[in-house]
Amino acid sequence: MESGQVFRWQKRGEWWLGQVSGSVMKVEQAGDLLHCVSASEALDSSFVHRYFRLDVDLDHVLASISKDATITNAVERYYGMRILEQEFWECLASFVLATNANIPRIKKMVAAVCDRFGERVEFEGESFSTFPSPPVLAGASGSDLTACGLGYRAPFLKRVAAAVADNEVDFREIPRLQYPEARDLLLKELLGRKLLLGVGPKVADCVLLYSCDKDEAFPIDVWIAKVLASAYPTVLGPTLRKKVAGGEKSGIPLSDYDKVSAKVRSYFGAYAGYAQQYLYVAARDEGLD
Repeated sequence: MESGQVFRWQKRGEWWLGQVSGSVMKVEQAGDLLHCVSASEALDSSFVHRYFRLDVDLDHVLASISKDATITNAVERYYGMRILEQEFWECLASFVLATNANIPRIKKMVAAVCDRFGERVEFEGESFSTFPSPPVLAGASGSDLTACGLGYRAPFLKRVAAAVADNEVDFREIPRLQYPEARDLLLKELLGRKLLLGVGPKVADCVLLYSCDKDEAFPIDVWIAKVLASAYPTVLGPTLRKKVAGGEKSGIPLSDYDKVSAKVRSYFGAYAGYAQQYLYVAARDEGLD
């Protein structure tokens, strides 16, 4: 819940409380069991199973990516962490807001957008905000969005919301597409105009990994750049390694993103996204965020 995949969960005693899929639920883990209480019948056991992707054979996944000491140490330290399957629109909008921001800032922006534009849901005597729909955010004024503390991201969020609301990109195709084609769809241009303004390669990879089950997606941010430059020089090769090392503070150049992604995905294989998640959390928890 604190691994950078999702931004609307909070720890309350032994429970985690989250605002998901237009409602609220809380989850407690007791051994191999998850105890769940929700405000909606839609958030039932089948939803929990899908959301946490409990059908994934995690031991098989982790064994397949444990190719070296760096990733093996991360897997051992954070064993049990899974990749979630979030609702597509909320994931997309959240990661549009996540550009060039740390997790506390992202949570603050997402919460402000939900409180200002979302609907209210009651759960156990408290009131919570749902994530606003694409038409609502598409119709919001720029000043109202800016008032949520979004900065330069406000017009990006509004434009992405409008594109989704107007069906400019058919996201229903994504489940049947392979990773490269699904990524191309998110980065699509029409007549020289980018349809999803604010969605670059890293945001696209986050959305595909965290909401579309594209497990080979490997989002690359400054933390991952640092890990790759220090622990995987032979995977990158000397030229790319130098460029990645130069991007440890500001991110790697977009012109090199796809090259780095291809090399790392080739190294880790079909579950490269899981490797990314374990490496990211390990790097961040070493006091980097």
